[in-house]
Amino acid sequence: MKMRQICYFFTLYFLLPAFLQAGNPFERTKPAPDGPYVFYRGGKIVVKTVEPNDTGMISRTTTYDHQSSVLLTCTIPEKDERFSFLLQDTLKIEPDQSPLPEKMLVLSDIEGNFQGLKVMLRGAKVINKDFKWIFGNGHLVLLGDYFDRGTNVTECLWLIYKLEVEARAAGGKVHFILGNHEVLNLQGNAEYVRGKYIANARLMGETYPQLFDNNTELGRWLRTKHAVEKIGDYLFCHGGYSPELLRMNLSLSDINRITRQYLGKTQASITNIQALAVFNTQTGIFWYRKAAKGNLSDHEIADVLAYTGAKRMVIGHTLVPDLTAHYGGKVICIDLYHEENLRRGFMKTLWIEGGYCLGINSRGEKTSIFSVSFPRKDN
Repeated sequence: MKMRQICYFFTLYFLLPAFLQAGNPFERTKPAPDGPYVFYRGGKIVVKTVEPNDTGMISRTTTYDHQSSVLLTCTIPEKDERFSFLLQDTLKIEPDQSPLPEKMLVLSDIEGNFQGLKVMLRGAKVINKDFKWIFGNGHLVLLGDYFDRGTNVTECLWLIYKLEVEARAAGGKVHFILGNHEVLNLQGNAEYVRGKYIANARLMGETYPQLFDNNTELGRWLRTKHAVEKIGDYLFCHGGYSPELLRMNLSLSDINRITRQYLGKTQASITNIQALAVFNTQTGIFWYRKAAKGNLSDHEIADVLAYTGAKRMVIGHTLVPDLTAHYGGKVICIDLYHEENLRRGFMKTLWIEGGYCLGINSRGEKTSIFSVSFPRKDN
């Protein structure tokens, strides 16, 4: 009986939140409010949205001749909230290494959960109630997987896009690092996409892959992003930097260059040996899990950090019940059960300030990182 109770507790604590976070498999697949989507076609800027009307949903299209005249608005109908922004003048590839700022908020795996993103950014005083950047010269680091499962993917992406401009003007920075779900969506893989997005694409006269292809603003913007960055002596990536990838002797810039070169290509079409290592679904930078699960030796972790010139690696992708430091604090895991936590009334993520790593919740309260020890394999 005791063993049965233990199994029951394990199921409720670990498996049920993961099932809920994956979304309802019986969700409706009818169109729902969404957008804007910005396309570049025939020398014009075409903006499409899905909006409610008396009989359901309609697709609305507006065409512009000049980028300077395009003011876009994102609406979150569930909360009757909105924010507006201009298209960026130019989209450029930022450096993949930068000095350590005074303070950083690091957040991963939001997966279209706009309310979770909003309350965490407001609680940490990154944005105000009007969705404007108030973080000064602080840095916001986003470790991928902002696509899929949730109901407000587009709104999450546009908010990040908008904050990137505002942060730059204030002397701060937004680092959007690609995760495996960004890779999947740019490949046109809709396996984890909620049904509303497929239905919305159809209503707008598009296919789902066209929503983020190289003729769209969001698609072009995402294709400027990195797979891995080093900020100060911290290494940031979505899944983890594996010993297998290390053996390819690629610099961080090599990995990012290869990522952009092959981003959008299907897994089956990649034949280049270096690209195969980067995009590998077991040991590649977007998918790796062994570091998060404590299945590496101290020696293997030390080799990765020494090669990249980092002292710590911060990763998402693999769910943990609380912020977790492995290998004597050399690997920090931050992918929490955000949707379940939000239902309980709080969010939590990583705060780095003055060289210290802390947890911060959506009320702005800071705590030490909860650390656990996993058995590691012998050398």
